[in-house]
Amino acid sequence: MRYLFELSGEHPELPSLEAEALLRSCGDADLIEKDCLAAVFQSSSVPGDFASRISLSHYLSEHMLSTELDDLSSEIEKFDFSGIENASISVRVAHERRGQIDGRKLTRELGGIVSRSTGIDLENPEMRLRVYVGNRAHLGIQLKAVDRSQYEKRKNRFLPFTSPISIHPRLARGLINLTAKSVKDIVLDPFCGTGAFLIEAALMQMEAYGSDISPKMIAGSRRNLEHLGIEAHLMQTDVGEIGRLGRRFDCIVTDPPYGRSASTNREPADALYSRALDAFSENLVGRGRVGIIVPNTDILDFEDRFKLVTNASLRVHRSLIRNFVVLERI
Repeated sequence: MRYLFELSGEHPELPSLEAEALLRSCGDADLIEKDCLAAVFQSSSVPGDFASRISLSHYLSEHMLSTELDDLSSEIEKFDFSGIENASISVRVAHERRGQIDGRKLTRELGGIVSRSTGIDLENPEMRLRVYVGNRAHLGIQLKAVDRSQYEKRKNRFLPFTSPISIHPRLARGLINLTAKSVKDIVLDPFCGTGAFLIEAALMQMEAYGSDISPKMIAGSRRNLEHLGIEAHLMQTDVGEIGRLGRRFDCIVTDPPYGRSASTNREPADALYSRALDAFSENLVGRGRVGIIVPNTDILDFEDRFKLVTNASLRVHRSLIRNFVVLERI
């Protein structure tokens, strides 16, 4: 099947990387076209296996065609609606050409063309056609509208145990998706803090483990998990002792503390990260992966144990850049 992802604009690379990783976790993925905030993939993956896990896209559709905008109307006129001619359909247009395209006018025009072959129902359609216009126009039959409001509701400030440096749930899920090779991966966060990664992993029905050197953080993670009615395995321990958890992991996803602070027992960041990578290598299964957020990649001395899969920088605010890094054990 060909899939059309309408990507979020919060980062130029992460949304399309997440889409590709999700498809690969359930099958394969071949990028056909990337156009502004749209990405078209060919994949054997089934929507039911990955669609509910998406965090960094707005819509997922079955891709029908891509063409130049000037040819869109004629291409839709030629489109074969056999098999869905009795279905009620709505047409929605999203575009990146502010001041160049009248979105409502284009929607009416395309809706008029579609209505010659099938019924139009804007309120309760049986099928939704989506048109995304970037540099080109892309048509798809909507499979899923991603409920991004769910992530806003799970922001740390709305949970019982809070911290000002907690990662946004949408990005936490995105990094899990970038890191996990399978929907059945067993996940560890060895700097679990307020539990952001554990929450998202558990909500995706993944078996989640969390550890932290701070008893306060372990207790806080447990409160947040219980508040949301989900579970994870928790243990208070130093990152160098994660073997005490008694198992190996398919992937490790984490956002460690950045440097000297009470949360690192005053340990220098480079020493902490070096110990962590040693422990990660020892406690991963096979070519397991690490998804880690760091202030700069120079702090990671990994070449003898891991290979780099992904590195994407995200500016959180003027003075803070977070690097989303995925490593694979060698």
